[in-house]
Amino acid sequence: MLATLRTIAESVSQQADLDSALVCFVQMVKEAMKTQCCSIYFADYSQDNFVLMATEGLNPDAVGKFRIGFTEGLVGLVAQREEPINIAFAKSHPRFKLSPEVNEEGYNAFLSVPVVHQKKVLGVIVVQQKMARVFSQDEESFLITLSAQLASQLAHAEIKEVLRQDESSHQTSVLKGVSSAPGIGIGQAFVVLPKLDFSSIELKKVTDVTEQTRLFTQAVAATRKEFNSLSMTLSDSIPKEALAVFEVYQQLLDTKSLGQNVEAQLYEGWCAKSALKIVIERLISQFNAMQDPYIKERAVDVKDIGLRVLHHLVNTEQTVKDYPKNTILIANTLTPAMLAEVPKGLLAGVVSVNGSANSHASILTRAMGIPAIWGIEDLPLLQFDAKPMILDAYAGRLYISPSQVLLDEYRALQHQESILNNRFLDEQESDPITKDGHYISLRLNAGLDLNPEHSNAHICDGVGLYRTEAWFMQKGQFPSQIEQENWYREVLKSYYPNPVVMRTLDIGGDKVLDYFNITEENPFLGWRGIRISLDHPELFLDQLKAMIKANMGLGNLKIMLPMISTTDEVDEALALFEQAYFELSEKQPQESIERPNIGIMLEVPSSVFMIPEWAQKVDFCSVGSNDLTQYLLAVDRANARVAELFNPYHPGVLRVLNKVASECKDLTLPFSLCGELGGDPEGAILLIAMGYRRLSMNLSSLIKVKWVLRRLTVSDMEKLLSECLAQSNAKQVLRLTRNFMIEHQLGELFYTPK
Repeated sequence: MLATLRTIAESVSQQADLDSALVCFVQMVKEAMKTQCCSIYFADYSQDNFVLMATEGLNPDAVGKFRIGFTEGLVGLVAQREEPINIAFAKSHPRFKLSPEVNEEGYNAFLSVPVVHQKKVLGVIVVQQKMARVFSQDEESFLITLSAQLASQLAHAEIKEVLRQDESSHQTSVLKGVSSAPGIGIGQAFVVLPKLDFSSIELKKVTDVTEQTRLFTQAVAATRKEFNSLSMTLSDSIPKEALAVFEVYQQLLDTKSLGQNVEAQLYEGWCAKSALKIVIERLISQFNAMQDPYIKERAVDVKDIGLRVLHHLVNTEQTVKDYPKNTILIANTLTPAMLAEVPKGLLAGVVSVNGSANSHASILTRAMGIPAIWGIEDLPLLQFDAKPMILDAYAGRLYISPSQVLLDEYRALQHQESILNNRFLDEQESDPITKDGHYISLRLNAGLDLNPEHSNAHICDGVGLYRTEAWFMQKGQFPSQIEQENWYREVLKSYYPNPVVMRTLDIGGDKVLDYFNITEENPFLGWRGIRISLDHPELFLDQLKAMIKANMGLGNLKIMLPMISTTDEVDEALALFEQAYFELSEKQPQESIERPNIGIMLEVPSSVFMIPEWAQKVDFCSVGSNDLTQYLLAVDRANARVAELFNPYHPGVLRVLNKVASECKDLTLPFSLCGELGGDPEGAILLIAMGYRRLSMNLSSLIKVKWVLRRLTVSDMEKLLSECLAQSNAKQVLRLTRNFMIEHQLGELFYTPK
């Protein structure tokens, strides 16, 4: 059955459009299950009904015409229950609805399963048989497995079809993602090439066959040259027999094998990429269907050759592309390098398929003030290229090919957004004091941009989190001690005399170094943060010495240790700090070397319950609410599939943050918070009510939070907090905070388009 499942999934994914995919699906399922009828219905949420999209066994004239309501018949019941129905006599079921137009009177046995993707019912699969019987458990399991496997493929096909239809009818498409960096971006899509795979290539026909043939011939020639180069490079290091594989590759590239088949598709009107995709996927399917293991392995070779040719094809197109004036950058997975490559002033917004609103890449876009949406899954990336778009990063919506009316509406909203931001800027140099006289120290989260933000020093009270790993990530090797010292000193001088809290190297998870690759099945629970530093004391000592030396004559450095979970880690880190301090003092006895305060990040749940121990060992602590929320809720914050579950307003998270504040106050242990929650005005209000008087965030959030807290009293915030802590879910908490803001004439912060 596993081979059959794989064959069906591969065949459906290779179809050119949604209709073909569904026809292929019902035909293959009917044959695989040896039944007499297979049909698939798709949910039409605009009309609250299901439409028959494909069938083998019912009236073919009913396809695309027959509809049944969401609450009608057995199809509606399957969708309502979101579970299979397996009955011998369908007509005897109280929910059975006779529909003469589909000609199903002769069928008795009925098995149906829902097609569900990301909690949304996309449709219903039905198999039927004339003989009255209950389908076996194996048959039911097969259909359930098939439905689960194909749900994302059908969702992908549905999106592609909507885009194709909208392109021909000039209608606007809307896709939903997770709002990340707030704002509105209007511009033209620029797709950053994903890791190439044939699944990212959309089938497309063209008229200029000669040009497409030229492109294909050019790509094959470049691939031949590549294989020759590889063969020559390896000729001295591997046996001649092993080099024979390159000869096989050259033969497969020959006109009589791959070339001839591709040219046949080119003459049918397919573009070069589409023709190559059709031929390679067909060959792979043929090889995979063989019983001989050796022949099956050739499918890997064919795919490798195909991808190399595809790479050269796409590279030829990409080299002539320029970034448009207002670039909406679309990527499979956003990286800092992608952002850096866009010329200054051209970036209007970012869309990333993978990742989430709380990944480190997302934090980078917020620091830059670039509107961003994360987690729009199953995007046919290359189909988006050069399309006009509106990115609404308040509501998490992406509008493709927007109408003029929609463009006018969003331009008006951009203007309002600009007016509001100017009001924030007017007060950016004012003191962050609440209406009842409480001073809240607002500090920057810095280090994402390697250029020190000299101009921002007078707006904030220093740096609450300086990410030293950003420097390491920009280098091609571990930076030397002197390089680090010079850099740290420049940062410390920029904010002097205000404090700068420098976090020691925090890599792992979704932060990687190209020259220090860490491959783990679960990186967020793996080798990261302080664990790496303690396992590599030579790197840790270098960094500590660079920090201590950079602080000489300034004295505004504080050092923070990330990912602390045990007292042993603190003890080891402090011992290494003492070693670094002693060695520097011994080397420079004439110098007065200041001893900076050392603190820890509270981001691992175990550390929250050890505050009494920390109070005896360190000088301060700072809550890293991003990772703490991730671990408390067991949600990978870089995983788009569970992005909606990551919510720092979860009552459990808020209660933990309140506990931290209460215990730290009792033990007189200085505490702060440097997660993204503090940069959200609603989050800042709750944190201030808990007793947090030091919050750090990116610059754009800082001036907004400052503007908000100057219009509120802590006493009112405390009343709100007591209500929020009593709630049972995040939605109730957010409803209370939103109403609170509106009651205090701050509702304009949440104005979003319809």
